[in-house]
Amino acid sequence: MSVIFGGEVTCPACGAKTFRYTELLYETPFFGNVLIQSGFCSSCGYRLFDIDYAEVGRPTRIVFTALDGVDVAKSFLIRSKTGSISSPDLGFTLEPGTHGEPMITTVEGFLYKVVDYAERLKVLEPESADKVDQFIQKVYKKIDEGGFTLVVEDPLGKSLILPYRQESVRIEYL
Repeated sequence: MSVIFGGEVTCPACGAKTFRYTELLYETPFFGNVLIQSGFCSSCGYRLFDIDYAEVGRPTRIVFTALDGVDVAKSFLIRSKTGSISSPDLGFTLEPGTHGEPMITTVEGFLYKVVDYAERLKVLEPESADKVDQFIQKVYKKIDEGGFTLVVEDPLGKSLILPYRQESVRIEYL
């Protein structure tokens, strides 16, 4: 890890010259070099923390086919903040939005996160509760049995799937 910048600068929130700001360059195992930015204003209390990629890869599409529950439980999903994940078999797409949440988890852990998102949708759209419940049951069944495909697309090429069985994944450069 190396310090790129450290010092007091003008606060972006209140304009006082009391914003303690630091930039660090850090090498990570999956995302390569990242720029870590943090700051705190002693005048107004504004805080900043962000991580950006210091380098980019080639745009990629990763197609993963879970043949059974072992593939689901023992394969890892690494999604960068620019990666989108979809499953044509399960019928969902998870877009990163303007500031996506990076994650490192198993495919099983990711599918439980999808179930959590679906549960929230039931609260927001109670009229869709029956349809959402059917979707959730389908996801639980696929966690146990496999038999579905996940597609991860990343314009910066930072997302990947580490499969339990190498033949269950295909990488395409876009």
